[in-house]
Amino acid sequence: MSRLTRQVRGRTFYLAVHRRKDTGQVHLRWRAAGAGARAGHIAWGVIHARFVQLPGALREWYERIHRCAIELNRREIEARLALRHARERNP
Repeated sequence: MSRLTRQVRGRTFYLAVHRRKDTGQVHLRWRAAGAGARAGHIAWGVIHARFVQLPGALREWYERIHRCAIELNRREIEARLALRHARERNP
């Protein structure tokens, strides 16, 4: 999904894969494209304001991608927690 959002012509934001070394968490999050003060992480709650500025079909596509990213992040958390619990039960 990260690659898909990076391929959008004229994109101003995209999904990036974020990894946390301390927890092993791997998740998707929105980032502003470009460099400088405007680049960087965009909070989940703020991204919808960006979507409404897009033409209809593109807006709907981004909204579907957004829902999928949230679901994938949720599944990653569940899988990581299940793995941790399994390791704790069987050291």
